[in-house]
Amino acid sequence: MSAKAVQNICGKLCLPLFIIIIICMLIAVFTAESSQSVTQAVNESFYTTEEALCETTETVAAATEAAMLSETAFAYAKRDDIPAPYCGLYEADTLKAIHEKEAQTKIYPASLTKILTAITALSYVPSDTVFTVGSEQELVPSRSSLCLIKKGHKLTLYQLISGMLIASGGDAAYTIAVNTARFAMGTADVSDKEALSYFVGLMNSMAETAGAQSSNFINPDGFDCDGQYTTVRDLALIGSYAMHFKEISEIVGCAVKYVVFRSGENVTWKNSNQLLHSDSPYYYPNAIGMKTGTTALAGKSLMAVAEIEGKTYIAVVSGCSSEESRYSSALSLFEIIAPI
Repeated sequence: MSAKAVQNICGKLCLPLFIIIIICMLIAVFTAESSQSVTQAVNESFYTTEEALCETTETVAAATEAAMLSETAFAYAKRDDIPAPYCGLYEADTLKAIHEKEAQTKIYPASLTKILTAITALSYVPSDTVFTVGSEQELVPSRSSLCLIKKGHKLTLYQLISGMLIASGGDAAYTIAVNTARFAMGTADVSDKEALSYFVGLMNSMAETAGAQSSNFINPDGFDCDGQYTTVRDLALIGSYAMHFKEISEIVGCAVKYVVFRSGENVTWKNSNQLLHSDSPYYYPNAIGMKTGTTALAGKSLMAVAEIEGKTYIAVVSGCSSEESRYSSALSLFEIIAPI
């Protein structure tokens, strides 16, 4: 083939090749722009979704914080609503104070004293020891609450403590005190008054062992007496110490107890603590015990123990003017932990 022929062929091919190259370049440019647009769209979508998620998280966090603030405000409002002039709420194990009002002011202990009487007796005498009710009943003040034991009745210490803590029997308190003293002294050859004085000394030593440093007890039943005093905080210490005695923790949680004395008599005791009775307007399902008290100088008082959300708490109220005030004060204290 001649050179001229080759030249003619190349000339004819150059134009189509040039057109093909231009088309390819245009396609490449279009593809790149499309890809960039898609990437930008994806990125914009991602950031929009991320912003939405952040906004949602912030909204949830704000709602949670608002709920927590609301619960805190509820708790503080409840603290302000407690009518008892003297009160306190404590963790039973650590005795950490959650709320206190006049908790270190001297008050009359009333029948909350009987918790200490039970601790003292069980620290010296086995709970199955049998005591005979005797002349110590003449020491029981008039107008005392009674569990209806009589001279000649024979009861175990456990039964006497049941009558003292469930029915708030002052008669049982004196039988426990005098007989425990004679047991601890190792002799029965002491008068009722001498035995009683010895027991009161044991009580005060036991109060100090429990950590109560601002108390002085003069009798075993808490009946009003000059020179007898305690504080809300000391009562909480005594109550916490008492719950370590299996016998006491069992007894104070009983709403009703039927008992047959060792001498054959029988009686049914109903607990004076209305938090334990399902038919009471003050019933509290989390309550597991303790003790009421009422005297002219102490007013109406209550030591209440409750289990709330896996922890045990002790509420002490004193100086209340009515049953409603006594129980509403205790319930308001527990509501600081968990709304009822």
